[in-house]
Amino acid sequence: MLQRSISAMLACALLGACASMGTRDALVSDRPDFTESTVTIAPRHVQVESGSTLSHDGPTVTTTFGEVLARAGLTSRLELRLAGNSFARERTAGVVTSGLEDGNIGIKYAILGEADGPSWRPSFSIIAGSSLPSGSTVFRSRRAQPEVKLLGAWSLSDRLGFSSNLNVARPYDGARSFTEYAASASFGYAVSERVGAYAEGFGFAPQDGSGLVSRYVNGGVTFLFSPDVQLDMRAGTGRAVTSRDWFAGVGLVVRR
Repeated sequence: MLQRSISAMLACALLGACASMGTRDALVSDRPDFTESTVTIAPRHVQVESGSTLSHDGPTVTTTFGEVLARAGLTSRLELRLAGNSFARERTAGVVTSGLEDGNIGIKYAILGEADGPSWRPSFSIIAGSSLPSGSTVFRSRRAQPEVKLLGAWSLSDRLGFSSNLNVARPYDGARSFTEYAASASFGYAVSERVGAYAEGFGFAPQDGSGLVSRYVNGGVTFLFSPDVQLDMRAGTGRAVTSRDWFAGVGLVVRR
């Protein structure tokens, strides 16, 4: 019942955003790339980002639906972030498992705002959040998994930008919690007023005694249907442990 209520609220948010499209500041989303933007949502406004991803991780093929992130501006520097429970379907050696993944709650705070026009002066923000053990039994973690991200961005020209994240998380593997570091570097390019493109690299270094590091590269495009509605597409590949993995996805962003 609770899960149906959450889904209904998210659907209302999407419909409300579509019904109140208008011309405001440039739409900046935290999807589709791994790197989060330094931009926060303006006060009294809401932005809903959602999508679906197909991924191949070793012997496992996973499809996720939802990926809903609702971002609400609280002040000129602070936003609230609520991630809904995505529906996941995993297939390994012919065995299929499905259910809801854990949700997430967090905040983003702008430490240093963007410069007016191209500049080597960076903008900085920070995200602090944690997963919530709220998913289906098969996907639910028994512990909250906190994470902190330091976000940086540089406007190199009117069309080209560079951004990077440094993340520290405490994932839980079912037996213990451990520290995991992650980093990313992303170049974004404005092809036109409506079309954008990016190329990115990112990786994970879990401090679990394995000494393994996972590395990925990906790219994608965004298309503005209106100042408040954006479609995105992405694809990437990488190596985790001994397998060559890949992923692809689509998404939609609406703002009100």
